[in-house]
Amino acid sequence: METIEDTKSGPEMAQTDAKDDDSRRAKTHQEFWRSRLVLRSYRGRDGRKVQMPEWHVRLAHLGRRDWFNLDTANQAAAAVKARDIYVALVASGWEATLARFKPSPIAKAKICTVGEFLADVKARSHLRSRTLKIYTTKLRKMVADIARVEAGVRGKAKRAKHDYVNGGRKAWLARVDGQPLNVLTPESVNAWRNAYAAKAGSDPVKRKSAERTAASCIRCSRVLFSPDITDLLTVKLPPSPFAGVKLKDPGPQRYHSDINPEWLLTCAERELRQAHPQQYLALSLCLWAGLRRKEADLLTWGQVDFEAGQIQVRRTPYFEPKTEESQRDVDLAPAAVAVLRALKAGSKSEFVLDGGEANPSATWPYYRANCTWRKLIAWLQDKGVSQRNAVHALRKESGSLIASNYGIEAAREHLGHRDIRITSSTYVSKKRRIEVSLPLASTRQLRALEV
Repeated sequence: METIEDTKSGPEMAQTDAKDDDSRRAKTHQEFWRSRLVLRSYRGRDGRKVQMPEWHVRLAHLGRRDWFNLDTANQAAAAVKARDIYVALVASGWEATLARFKPSPIAKAKICTVGEFLADVKARSHLRSRTLKIYTTKLRKMVADIARVEAGVRGKAKRAKHDYVNGGRKAWLARVDGQPLNVLTPESVNAWRNAYAAKAGSDPVKRKSAERTAASCIRCSRVLFSPDITDLLTVKLPPSPFAGVKLKDPGPQRYHSDINPEWLLTCAERELRQAHPQQYLALSLCLWAGLRRKEADLLTWGQVDFEAGQIQVRRTPYFEPKTEESQRDVDLAPAAVAVLRALKAGSKSEFVLDGGEANPSATWPYYRANCTWRKLIAWLQDKGVSQRNAVHALRKESGSLIASNYGIEAAREHLGHRDIRITSSTYVSKKRRIEVSLPLASTRQLRALEV
């Protein structure tokens, strides 16, 4: 197959169709390059002209011109990459830019695998171990689906990836981590997202859930390819697979309350306080104080100020807050203070809830008082709490009650959110009736109006 070289100059080929608007933009703006992209073609042995599907751009710098294959049919993504190549060319010169964006076939073959990439990220990035674990899991999920790692596998063999005892999990990880990282491209990521949502069918509830899951996987995986991480890595990386991927926001998952907190607390007082005091204490921490499960699980008695009637959520040797705003002082009602004071008298632990040893270095979701939480979840479900995360629903109820009585900003402070939009869109349900009240006219008034 013979390639036919273009005889026209760079400006004639790549810039004749440039719009007037683009000429006013800086070369560091991606829109400057959109109209300068070219779909090149070649002539095969049969003499027919064949157009390449990928966009190309021709750049000139310091008396030298060269073509770059942008490796994508997406014009927006190609414009972003063309801009990046130009910036690298000006900053680093021809040799470094060609090595990065136009490597030899041998260099291309050395693109790292998914496992090598994740190992380098773990060794060099600033991410916390728990956060990295979550992002890694979601990236592997995407790679496994796109590379069809489980193609043709059914039944028991498909569930082997969850087998941590007999080596099924280890074998699945080896297959996923052995995939070349360039299996991820903007096109494959977009196709995966659409296919994942399509698998949910026409059920609006299932489809919305699938859209949220896909968006979460893309959002978390994209962080691993952000410049503040990739600039520190030593492995050979392909172009970012998320350049030009438009992340459709599926919207907030609003909280709709199906809990009567007064009735629930009365049932807990009658059924749990004497028979199961640890479950009652866990419920009180989440419903009265609005604590996250991890905050309650690792809460120490030293963080409870009985005189001020407060719980002080702070960073401790055992606990790392989710954000800096999560460190807060939570005011408690006198009834909640009385519950804590009564249960402290019989406690021999440093922690408020009885349980095992704390493990701050764990990368999996563990809880010291896991037995207590499991029993409380079963009790809540028996009382009609239908939320998928029954314990977290108590925290949302707490925020809803604060918002109804004191306003949305007070609820944000109570829950320890960074952004008030999170509180209003996801954590608060309407607890008071808001209605239009119009008095009905009497018969005499109606007759007067008719006259």
